[in-house]
Amino acid sequence: MPCLKIFTNLTNSFIPNDFVNKIIPVLSKAVQKSPEKFICLISPDCALSIGGESSTPGAVATLESIGNLGPSQNKVIAKEISDFVEKELGISKDRFFLTFYDLKNFNVAKGGITVDVLEP
Repeated sequence: MPCLKIFTNLTNSFIPNDFVNKIIPVLSKAVQKSPEKFICLISPDCALSIGGESSTPGAVATLESIGNLGPSQNKVIAKEISDFVEKELGISKDRFFLTFYDLKNFNVAKGGITVDVLEP
C-alpha cells in the first residue's frame, strides 16, 4: 500500500478536485505497482517555509512503500512526481521537498491486520 502525502501552503481552491486521482497513474508507473494499491492525500493551507520563504507556493511530501524504492528508482520517482506537481499545482521543483520511506511489511496494516499476514 504505497502512500503519498503532500502538505502545501496552497489554499484548497488551488488544488484541482481530481488531483489525487490524476496522480495515481503517475505513481503507479514510477513505483511499478498497480494503481489500486496506492493511497494519496494532499493537505492544503499548511504553514510552510522553505529557505525562509513562506509566501511562494511550496510543498513537502513523503512517499512510503514496501519495496520498489532505492537509489536508482527514487531518481525516476522524484522526477515524475516533481514534474506532475509542477504541472498540476504550479509548484516549482525547487519548492518541492520529497522524502522516501521503504517500509517493512510487518510495519504496515490494512483492514486491522498487518500486510505480512496478507502476503502468501
